[in-house]
Order: sequence, then C-alpha cells, then structure tokens
Amino acid sequence: MVKEKVGRSIHFPGIKPVAELVVRECGGLPLPIDNVARTFRKGRNVSLWRDALNNLRRWENTQGMDEVLEFLRFCYDNLDSDAKKVCFLYGALYLEEYDNYIDYLLECWRAEGFIPDADESIHDKNAFRDARDKGHAILDDLINVSMLESSEKRKCVKMNKVLRDMTLKISSQIGSKFLAKPCEGLEELPNHEEWKQANRISSMDNELCNLPEALDCCDLLMLFVSLEEFSVIIDSSKQSRDKIVEAVTTEVASLEKLTSLQFCFPKVDCLEIFVTSPAWKKVSCLTFQFAVGDHASTCFQILKSFDYPSYNRQTLVNSEGVNLVISKVLMETHAFALINHKGASRLSDFGIENMDNMLVCLLERCDEIETNINGDVITKGVLECLEELLINNVHKLESIWQILR
Repeated sequence: MVKEKVGRSIHFPGIKPVAELVVRECGGLPLPIDNVARTFRKGRNVSLWRDALNNLRRWENTQGMDEVLEFLRFCYDNLDSDAKKVCFLYGALYLEEYDNYIDYLLECWRAEGFIPDADESIHDKNAFRDARDKGHAILDDLINVSMLESSEKRKCVKMNKVLRDMTLKISSQIGSKFLAKPCEGLEELPNHEEWKQANRISSMDNELCNLPEALDCCDLLMLFVSLEEFSVIIDSSKQSRDKIVEAVTTEVASLEKLTSLQFCFPKVDCLEIFVTSPAWKKVSCLTFQFAVGDHASTCFQILKSFDYPSYNRQTLVNSEGVNLVISKVLMETHAFALINHKGASRLSDFGIENMDNMLVCLLERCDEIETNINGDVITKGVLECLEELLINNVHKLESIWQILR
C-alpha cells in the first residue's frame, strides 16, 4: 500500500527504512498507513518521514481501542487546515454509517462558517458558487485520506463507527463539546446538565414528541432535532389555504440570512411575494427548490433524480400563461420543469435569455407547446449550458428549433 501511494519517492535515499518503521508503528491499520502515505507521496525529504514517525510514537502508551483511536488522532492532526479539521469533526453529529447528502452537508458547513471566505456580506455574484467549490474541495480531500467514505447511495458520504468515536473524543479534548445522540430511541431530551454544557447538539431520528418550554444553553451554536410528528392543520378550502400560505410566505421572505429554501407556492402571486423580498436580493447566496401551481406533494421528486449539480430547481405545474416572475426566477434556475401548462406555444416564450444557467429541462403534458425555440429572433447562442432536455406527452410538438423566415 505504501509503495502504491507514495510512488517513486519511496526509493529516495534514507526514506524506505523510515517508511517501514512508520508502517510498523501504524500497527497494520489501513487508515493511518493510507493517510501517512498520501501525505508524503511527494515528500523526498527523509526529515519529514522521521517527524511523522516521532508523532506516531507519541501514542505508544495506549492499548486496545484507545490505541486505534490515538492512531486515528494522528491522521486528524495531519490534516493541513483548520477548515478540514472542523468539517471532519462535524461528521460525529450524525449516526455512524449514516448516508449524508453532500449538498445538505455543504450547506451546514457553510452556515456554520467552516468554509473559508463564505461570507454573506460579500456581494460578488460568484461568492456562493466559490464557497460551494471550496466545500467540495474539502470534502474530496477528506475522502482521499479516508476520513470520510463515499456512500453506495449516490451523492452521499458517510463515516464509520471507529472514526465517529474518535471525532467525539477529539471534540471533547479541544473544547468543542458535542452532545450527539442520534437514532437512540429517545422519547425525552437528555438531562439538563448535558444540554447546558454542549455547544452542538444532535438528537435526530429519535422518538421525541415535544421540546421543553425553555432551555438554559447559552453556549449552544447548533441544534439538530427532529420531532416524531409536526403538523399544521388548516381549513381544507382553497381560499383559506391560500391566505395562510401568503402569510407564511411573507414571514419566510423576511429572513434576510436565509441560505436554502424548499417551498410549494400555490400560485405565482405567492412566489412574487418572495421574489420581491430582501431574501431574494441575496439570491447569489441562496439555493432553492420551488414548485409553483396546484400540484401534488411529490412534484419535488421530479427533478431530484437527475445526477446534476442542479442546486436551484423550479417546477411550474398546472398553470397558465407567461409571468414575469417565473422568468425572473428562471435566470437563477439550473433545473426547470414545465408540467401540464397552458397558454404558451413555445418554451422560449418564458425568455430564452433567462435560461443561460439551465442544465436540465423537462416538458410534460404541455398540450399547447408546438416548438421549443423561435429561431427567428435569436441572434446568439442559446441554452449553452443545457445538458439534458426531456419531453414527455407533448402531443402538438413539431420542432425543437423553429425558423419561419
């Protein structure tokens, strides 16, 4: 394994004997061996190898599982940035072997301020994209040194039990106090003293039915908790429902630090409330999944199955006509679905200039669509980012690109 990871550097003078001692100190454990080898694959200085050997020998006085954990602590100490260390420790808040969606994990890292330069005060339209790119780079590095694992479930990563135990131990040693009790069958929250001392709490996937009215946890920075059931019961009449949705939309629109939103808008007027709000003004720092129109709750799944980095999704269902609000949101949309829509004969009616960022487009049961693009008014390249166009049950469709002149 060492020869494979280190490459030709292993043959430089003095390195091979020290490398053999390093392997011996690793006790045959694949993770420390892999980590050390990857770290020094370009290292031709024998001093670096001797320093690594000395660092490993610091943990010789431990036995059994403690020995394994301390070897893994060496791997943690060897991470080359504080950002990578804190992002790695964050994994302890989830259950071991838990399939964590990458997009969700990056959102959490960003919200916590772990990703360098992910500053909401920066008004550069590329700041959000750059922050995600940095998050992906950190994630790839952690996977490459075997601190996190790629899951068999697409777009997910996970952490094994041994590594999770180590992260909890390290977090307590460095003063970052985690109270991590996910999926333990809890019906009530842990005792008050545990809450009071923790600065990050995870009690996801338990059987909690309520939360206490007040909690004394002044050091708390993050709380993950899921109740067994949360319901909002409203009158079944459409008029009453729309009024409540409008009120909720107005409240959500006031959240100026919002970074991610999934919302079903029953009509375009509700979407307009949000798009004209302070939250939308920072759209470069926002990811969204919007569904607009009278639709079933499953509509969000339509675009989630595509293997694209389509962070922003918009689905328009059972609607009519072309609205400027929809076109405005399209400018920030990566995946767009038009389903059972009336009052538009072309996709380009929504403004082909608004689709420069579109990666995926789905047209389904749009009986009035005859062509996608009116080529007569096009003077430059269009849909240059489009990777997949899906058309289903569009019976009047005659062409993708129409030129009449």
